[in-house]
Amino acid sequence: MLTETLLTAQAARLTRRYLAFQQAGAASLPSPDPNAEYLLYIHIPFCEELCPFCSFVRVKFEPLLAQNFFKAVKREIQACHDRGYRFGSIYIGGGTPTIMPAELAEVVTLVRRLWPIRQLSVETNPSHLVDDTLSVLRDIGTNRLSVGVQSFDNAILEDVKRRHKYGCAETIRQRIGAIIGSFDTVNIDMIFNFKGQTEQTLAADIRAVNELAADQITWYPLMLSETKKRQLSDGGGMFDFAREKRLYEMIVDGLADAYRRESVWCFSKKAGLIDEYPVTHDEYLGVGPGALSYLGGALCINTFSIPDYIRQVNEHGISLASMRQFSPAEQVRFDLLLKLLSGDLDIRAMQEKHGRFWRTLWPEVLFLLATRAAVLRKGHIVLTGKGRYYWLTVMRTLLSMLGQYRDTQPIAMRLP
Repeated sequence: MLTETLLTAQAARLTRRYLAFQQAGAASLPSPDPNAEYLLYIHIPFCEELCPFCSFVRVKFEPLLAQNFFKAVKREIQACHDRGYRFGSIYIGGGTPTIMPAELAEVVTLVRRLWPIRQLSVETNPSHLVDDTLSVLRDIGTNRLSVGVQSFDNAILEDVKRRHKYGCAETIRQRIGAIIGSFDTVNIDMIFNFKGQTEQTLAADIRAVNELAADQITWYPLMLSETKKRQLSDGGGMFDFAREKRLYEMIVDGLADAYRRESVWCFSKKAGLIDEYPVTHDEYLGVGPGALSYLGGALCINTFSIPDYIRQVNEHGISLASMRQFSPAEQVRFDLLLKLLSGDLDIRAMQEKHGRFWRTLWPEVLFLLATRAAVLRKGHIVLTGKGRYYWLTVMRTLLSMLGQYRDTQPIAMRLP
């Protein structure tokens, strides 16, 4: 536990520095590299039900507000094109991106008209795996469909307020089973370490996932902001993070026969499947309220308020609210965080990109090697099994603190 504690403390320290945003405006958006191709992230902030553990920017679905929002998203996308950005891939997350399938189709159609898109990944919920929505998703060329399940245990689904709106475990299994093979990649999003989860219920989830045989499984640890921890603890029962390692090892062992580990929490049937965009793309631009961008060594974030987002896009084309320009050393460390999420870092590629790999990262690399969290192999830093869990704790810390930052931002719903 000492190593995990040290890594968590270091991750928390770095994250606090990364999240020291300064106020920005439309003119602050970094100019694109004319030779670069970026990933476009589109954030759809509406949900039919608000899961109590989630700190992403999301609000209860309100049709009129959503219609105005989709108009603004299309304006922001056009503004990105006018500024010279080029995109080859799209990742649409939320919220629930499929909340208004026809509006989603219009957004993707616009993007495809502006750029030659090769990959499209869309998140959805089990209740949206119905013929009309699936037809739209196929028509717009969805390559990867990621279905948020979280657990196949009905008691857990009830506890996290998902069973009523998104269906019981058996219904979810049937709907997912029916779409396997309909898209290049069907991914199932799962979460472990819920407060009501035991080794027995997790083992049942692992069996359910193996029986469905989806192309890809992304199995996150429960990542709670401090605000969410307090809110959920008030509902009865604390969260036991001490057992996290044991449950993680159960997942790794339980999926080993049928899946290969693509990252610390992503498991795929075969190599080459589309993964989460921070793993596979060095730089990306986010549109939508609260969307993050990482461009030219700067972490940028859009305004969180949906009405403010709509107003700013109507006035300026984009809604950049804050940014943090990283120093050269911070850029190398941030890249290390994301690259090792895959479990494998190419030293030569990092040196060519930053020119200061060993000078900056020798303490981190030495620590990983000394604790046997990583090994050097043919010019790569490769995480061991132990190291993958260590890195999972690092990323959980980073994303939990980012969730806390989001929780402190105003997310108004109604236009004045």
